[in-house]
Amino acid sequence: MDSPGRNHRRRQSTSISRVRIVQGSCWSCRKRRVKCDLTKPSCVRCTQIGATCDYNNRLIRWSSKRTLPVSPSYQILDQGSQLAESLSINEKRALAYFQGRFWPLMSTASTPCAPPVTLALEQRVLLLAICLIADRHRVLQDGRNSLRVPQIKRVECLAAVRDQLNEFCASGKGPMVELLLSVLMLYFHDGYLECAEKSASTSSHQAGVRAIIDKLGGGEAVLDIGPECLHMLVSEFASTDLTTTMLRGGLPYFSPGIWDRIEQRSVWWDREPLAQCSLASVFGHISSMVHYHESINSGLEELRPECIRQFEISLTPSYATHRSQDVYASEIFGWDETAASAEAVHASSLIRSFQHAALIYLYRAICGLPTRHPLVQQHVMPCLSSISGIERPSRVLNCVILPLLIAGAHVQSIKDQKCVVNMVNSIYSEIKFASVQLVSNVLDSVWRLDSNELSWFEMFVELGPDTVVL
Repeated sequence: MDSPGRNHRRRQSTSISRVRIVQGSCWSCRKRRVKCDLTKPSCVRCTQIGATCDYNNRLIRWSSKRTLPVSPSYQILDQGSQLAESLSINEKRALAYFQGRFWPLMSTASTPCAPPVTLALEQRVLLLAICLIADRHRVLQDGRNSLRVPQIKRVECLAAVRDQLNEFCASGKGPMVELLLSVLMLYFHDGYLECAEKSASTSSHQAGVRAIIDKLGGGEAVLDIGPECLHMLVSEFASTDLTTTMLRGGLPYFSPGIWDRIEQRSVWWDREPLAQCSLASVFGHISSMVHYHESINSGLEELRPECIRQFEISLTPSYATHRSQDVYASEIFGWDETAASAEAVHASSLIRSFQHAALIYLYRAICGLPTRHPLVQQHVMPCLSSISGIERPSRVLNCVILPLLIAGAHVQSIKDQKCVVNMVNSIYSEIKFASVQLVSNVLDSVWRLDSNELSWFEMFVELGPDTVVL
């Protein structure tokens, strides 16, 4: 047991060491349990030891521990995020697939413009069109998914488009840019992915695109409005509209002189870095030849050698070359010369393949020369060589189907035909477009017949009215 004297000494020692905290002391003095002189902004004791003097009512401490996630209902979202939160799981998946997988296939540009995802979040008719084309392509890509979902989406999307058109006809107002994007999506959906099915109606969607563009003021007016993604899709529509008339006859929607305007903003092709030739100018010359061919058929003009010679000069195949100023620019501005050279070669190869294909069209469709004529055959193998020289992986290969179809239909040897088949299969394995399979079927049909006895339009009649080739 403790003695009374020891307990007395313990109580005395405790009372002596205890320091009462002055009311209003800083937090540093409170923690060290010393007397604070209440000097502000910093007391004497904190100044002497270099401590932080804090007179706040509450002590604020920063913690390194991870905080719990905030519930989505309390998060502050921008408009796009708020709209995305309202989508179903299937719609979110379709948008992600469209943006990451399908949209890059629509362009050869190294840095394509942004897809119309934000507009799709604001206009459901566009959202349905994008989800439709994404779900349909996923079926072709995987080969396991059911067609039931795209079929339901197709019916819903067509109904939404009709409702928008009825609303516009009734009030004269409506989201015409988004509606144009929606019908463009339907056009490419049927022309690229659905062309082998009975439900395809590519020509109807093509007429719908033309009608909406007319309502917006025509091709010239459309090129001055809308986001970049619209211009990119319009450039692809103009290209496929031109190739359709090139293979089946008729007149393209856009005039030959508009192609320079088209190239001033976003387009589906990558511009040739060395600026020796433009794919837009090639399309302009092809359009002029199509118009010239129709004028001859209608009796408005006659076949004149000087016109043929002018087309030959305009479509002389171009080649990418290195120039000293390009090397200097790469040293001064830090450009990647190797990457720039590959980009220039691929872009030039794409342009050159279209130039050869256009000259084959000139000699076969306009001049009426047979398949085996030397003027025709002199462009067949160079066209295929331009395509086969494009190194993989390259987005340029996704858009050489038309030159490959035209040149492939005119090859003579079995060895060259096998090379064409390998190139077609390689492209199909990359993009999984049903239109590429139909191109393979057309080539096989032409090779089984005597191609020298077939006219230009007879060669491609089995392509069908709903197939879009680029």
